[in-house]
Amino acid sequence: MLLAIILVIVVLTLVLVLLLFGLIRRLARTLATGTGTGTGPQPAIPDQLEGSAIADYLAARLAGISADGSAAPSTKPAKVVWVDGGDEVLVHLDSTSTMITGQMVLVSIDLESDQTGRTPLVVAFALPSGEEAGLVAATDEYPRGNGLLASRWGPVVQAAAWSAMLTLASDHASERGLAPLGLAVTGGQLRLIAGQALSVG
Repeated sequence: MLLAIILVIVVLTLVLVLLLFGLIRRLARTLATGTGTGTGPQPAIPDQLEGSAIADYLAARLAGISADGSAAPSTKPAKVVWVDGGDEVLVHLDSTSTMITGQMVLVSIDLESDQTGRTPLVVAFALPSGEEAGLVAATDEYPRGNGLLASRWGPVVQAAAWSAMLTLASDHASERGLAPLGLAVTGGQLRLIAGQALSVG
């Protein structure tokens, strides 16, 4: 009988500890995302961005990682060298500019090589306008700009610019404790859509 009472007390204590632990985790998550209390940290990335403001967020994400795999510098570099298939190009991150025209986000980045000198390549991403937006975009086969530079580095620039856009969407959602759901152009602004992660089944 005494053993049964002790067992019940132990089980009840475990249940209370688990409930308390769950409440503490929920409270910590709420404070971290700044939802529900109004006292948590404010997100660094807004839900909507003006066309020209997108550039600052993308430039920091275009730097990539060092060839030796070391951590990225704490300050955003003005220039980096991209290496692909034995070829190198100087990328002027401080030249990154963006604008929105219609449903397109235009991303311009200056590249510099021995053959072409310094010249911009412009990538155009066509995005949807509403809630049905996903993490997809349409783009041209090659960026606009110098043909020689675009034919060699165009796909790399497109991939890097789109990766920076997706990383921006992911970082925006992470600040809110959510998952990235879409990128859209609404009212002349880039809209970052976050929500609960989609589940299959």
